[in-house]
Amino acid sequence: GIKISFLAVDEAHCVSQWGQDFRPSYLKILDFLKKLPYRPVIGAYTATATTGVRDDIMDILQLQDPSVITTGFDRENLYFAVRKPVDKYKELVSYIRRKEKEMPGSSGIVYCLTRKNVEDVCYNLRKEGFSVTRYHAGLSDMERKENQDDFIYDRRQIMVATNAFGMGIDKSDVRFVIHYNMPKNMESYYQEAGRAGRDGEPSDCILYYEPMDVRTNRFFIENNEDNEALDEITRRLVKERDEERLRQMTFYCFTTGCLRNYILDYFGEASPGYCGNCLNCITQFEDVDIAREAASILRCIKANHMNYGVTVIIDIVRGAGNQKILSRGLDRNPEYGSLKEVTVPRLRQIIQELLFRGYLELSNDNYPVLKAADAAGKSASAYETGERKRAGKIRRKRESKTQEGRGGCIPGGKGFGTFRGAARIAKGDCGGGESAAIHGIFR
Repeated sequence: GIKISFLAVDEAHCVSQWGQDFRPSYLKILDFLKKLPYRPVIGAYTATATTGVRDDIMDILQLQDPSVITTGFDRENLYFAVRKPVDKYKELVSYIRRKEKEMPGSSGIVYCLTRKNVEDVCYNLRKEGFSVTRYHAGLSDMERKENQDDFIYDRRQIMVATNAFGMGIDKSDVRFVIHYNMPKNMESYYQEAGRAGRDGEPSDCILYYEPMDVRTNRFFIENNEDNEALDEITRRLVKERDEERLRQMTFYCFTTGCLRNYILDYFGEASPGYCGNCLNCITQFEDVDIAREAASILRCIKANHMNYGVTVIIDIVRGAGNQKILSRGLDRNPEYGSLKEVTVPRLRQIIQELLFRGYLELSNDNYPVLKAADAAGKSASAYETGERKRAGKIRRKRESKTQEGRGGCIPGGKGFGTFRGAARIAKGDCGGGESAAIHGIFR
C-alpha cells in the first residue's frame, strides 16, 4: 500500500476535553494510527489553545519528543472593544455607516449566536441599503457556497453569520468583525475576531454585550448534542469546563483593564498590560467609593434563608414591592430598600465585579442563583465595622477623540495598572493587616 509519511491534525484542540470544542470523534485518530503498520510523523495545529490544551494534545496524540512552535497570539493591528449599547442594532448601523464613510467598500463580518439573529440582522441591514449576505447551517449547501463566494470575491461587503462561517476562509482584507452577541468562550471569540486584518492593516474587533447572551450560551452548553456520545462522568466534566470558559468570557466583557492583555493572559502569553489600541486603554477613569453598595449586597445574600438569582437580590436591595418579593417575605430582609437610589444596571455591574473577585459565586443550574463565597463573609464584616480604606474605580464615558478602531495613547496610561493587580488589592492584600474595600472598576 501507499506509505503515509505525514499525518496533519488540524483544529487539534478538538482532541482535548480541556479544549473549547471537544469532539469525541477526534479520539478515533488514535485508533487509525494504531492500525497503521508504522507510525508516521504527526503535525498537530491549532490557532487557539491554552497551555493546558497544548499539553493535552501532546499527551493524547502520544507525540514523541515534539517540536513545539508558538508563533504568538498578539495581533497589534487589531483594535478591541466591548460595548453594552441600549440598542444594539442602532449601534451596529451607526458603526457601519461611519466605517463606510471613512473607508468606502470595507468588508466586515457580523457574528450572531442564533440563526434567527442572523436572519433578522441580515434582513434589516439589507433594508437599510447595505451590501450584505448571510451564512448559517440552516441554509442549503448551494446557498452557503454562493453567499460565501459573494463575500470572498467582494460581491457583498458584509457577511452576517453564525459560528458556522469562517473555517478555512482566506480573506485578508476584512476590516471589522463585530460580535452582535457574546460567544461562549474566549477561544471562539479570538478565533472569529482574528479573521479581521489578516493583511496587517488596522481593523476593528467589537463585541456587543447583553445579559441575555449568558443565558443563551448556558442553554447551548446544557443541550450540547456533541456530548451525547460521552459517558456521564466525562459529560459532566466537559460541561463544568464549558461553564468556566463562559465565566471567563463574561469577565472579558466587564474588565476595565487592557482587553488585549486579558486575551493574551488567558492564552498564557506575557504582555505589558497596556496596549493603547483597545477601548479600555483609551478610556479615562475616576474614583468612586462602592464599598457601601458591595457590603449591602453581601449582607442581603447572607440574610436570606435560601439562595436567589441576581434579579431577586437587586429587587430586595432596591425595595421592590412586586408579588415575588412580598409573597416570600423578602421585604423583611434587613437590607430591603437599602440601595433604592442605585440603578439596576449599576447594581448588576457591582454584582458582576463581586463575582469576578470571588466574593460571590453563581451556580451552574438552569436557574442560576447567587451565593456568598468563603471570603465574602469576612469582607462584609469588615465593611460593617467601617474599615473602608480604599475607593473603587468607576469608568467614565469620556474617551479620546480618536475614532473607533484607530487607537490612541493616554498620557500616563501605563500607570493605570492591570485588572488582576487590582483584584489582589480587593482581597485585602495591601499590607499592614488593613482590610481594603473592593477595588471595583465599572463602565
